[in-house]
Amino acid sequence: MPETLFLIDGPFVSEYLKQAITKFKIPVVKTPEAVKHLENGVINYIDTEAAKLKLLNNPQTKVYTNSENALDWVYQNHPDRQLIRALQLSKDKVRFRQVMQDLTPEFYFKAVSLDALPAIDPVTIPFPVILKPAVGFFSLGVHGVQDQDGWKKALASIENTIDDMQDLYPESVLDNSMFIIEELIDGHEYAIDCLFGQDGKPIIFNIMKHMFASDQDMNDRVYITSQRIMEEQLPSIEKYLKQVGELFGFKGFPAHIELRIKDNGDMNIIEINPLRFGGWCSTPDLAQYAWGFNVYEYLIKGIKPDWTQLLKQRGKETYSLIVLNNSTGVKGVDIDSFDYNLLLSRFDHPLELRKTDFKRFPLFGFLMCEVTENRMESLQEILHSDLLDFIRVNN
Repeated sequence: MPETLFLIDGPFVSEYLKQAITKFKIPVVKTPEAVKHLENGVINYIDTEAAKLKLLNNPQTKVYTNSENALDWVYQNHPDRQLIRALQLSKDKVRFRQVMQDLTPEFYFKAVSLDALPAIDPVTIPFPVILKPAVGFFSLGVHGVQDQDGWKKALASIENTIDDMQDLYPESVLDNSMFIIEELIDGHEYAIDCLFGQDGKPIIFNIMKHMFASDQDMNDRVYITSQRIMEEQLPSIEKYLKQVGELFGFKGFPAHIELRIKDNGDMNIIEINPLRFGGWCSTPDLAQYAWGFNVYEYLIKGIKPDWTQLLKQRGKETYSLIVLNNSTGVKGVDIDSFDYNLLLSRFDHPLELRKTDFKRFPLFGFLMCEVTENRMESLQEILHSDLLDFIRVNN
């Protein structure tokens, strides 16, 4: 079984991930960021030179990162140029679209520098479109644009927010110098955590439906998974991702993939987030509640979930990941507090609440919860909320 090296970095490492690293003696590359975020735990560290030698001598060694902040280490130290190429094709949305033309030859996209955006005549744009950074993360700077008026508003929003975003993540994670304009993809959106094995076939660990408040909504507010979602989508997504893996040459490649599925079953990938699962340790940790297995264990051991048996053991409950992005219109530095107890009172079965430093990052935290069929309105309420009810502003 090929070994797996973990690269640990900020901004967040969950307790669940820390426990998995200790329990399964997962080799962690000993970078300053890993030592900082894992603190004094009993960690199976491997120094950077030994890690580079291991990757050189064992090309099938997998690399997993909890954060795209660690991608710079991979770029600088990984000897496998095929993996680096796959990583670059995934992360750069322009190059990604160029590769995807084999599957979607009619798909419209255009790369534009930040400085050139104001000079574009919106009459030439085939609305509706998505405007987003060519290298991005966490829906930062992503705008759904329906018409020429929306185009003007999107440019104004980018100008107002770009200074706030550029200091949060390194350039390899979020680069606002280049943007991509691309055709709006129709259909229901799903997020998938998977591993492309050495044979290129995808092993799927979770499928989550991304809920939106409206057609114009681009936020990462609510994701859900359930027995029904898995049964309906697993076979077709598995088949489609096999084609994608062959196209990009993915081998031993963990990924968090976002795609849309039309009513007729046609699929189109929105983006591929390489060498990781959901950001901030969100989606892989949700799987422990939804499916009862440890994604990190399955990843390092190459275990394929037995979905036939797993789904038999589950009822009709829905498991949700709620991303509490700051949609209040108030800057984090101007907010005194967020009422997490009030938030929890809105849900019957909260499972785990993760608070974040909302003065530094544009989100208040994450909530994982179990929702019964007759209480789905609680998700609709938080989906449409601007979260103003939960904050207290500085005097």
